Amino acid sequence: MAESQTKAPLIKRKLSKREWIIVLITAFIVGSALLYQFPYTYLVKKVKELQQSVQATERDILSLSVQLADIKAREAEIKAGTKRGITGWKLGDQKSAMLFLDGISSEARREGVSLLAVHPSQESDKDKYKEVSMNLDLKGRYRELAEYFKRLENMPQIVNIRKIRVEACPDASSACATQLEAVTYMAK
Repeated sequence: MAESQTKAPLIKRKLSKREWIIVLITAFIVGSALLYQFPYTYLVKKVKELQQSVQATERDILSLSVQLADIKAREAEIKAGTKRGITGWKLGDQKSAMLFLDGISSEARREGVSLLAVHPSQESDKDKYKEVSMNLDLKGRYRELAEYFKRLENMPQIVNIRKIRVEACPDASSACATQLEAVTYMAK
């Protein structure tokens, strides 16, 4: 108890001028440090976040600029194709429908794909051309079918493949049964 009575007069006693100056300088330094440190660390975090955001945006801009260049190149190809016509493709006449059927069956034989059935559809009349479609039932291995589709793409007539359906055959594990609609175009 005597100790607490001796501490109390120390706290209540008046400080000298020199002590007041030391207390004020210490309080000023501590206050300045606190006022500087908290906003500074907050701003440092914000700057780091902004730098990461800028880097992500720069990556996105780079990616989009590559895509833009590809789109412009494709646009130029399309414009060049429409001006000079699409080379290698032609619209057929009445007998080209038979040649088309012969072409798709010979391509199937060449690639080892079995052409099980051909179901011709009606011709649909468009403004400047006619569409001739045929439903094909095919059977073959996956890679052979893929090569067959590539060959169809390179035929002299325009060939569109629609409504493709591929399923595994239960009798042979590596064979696929495929049903598709192949469409070619004829001039009027």
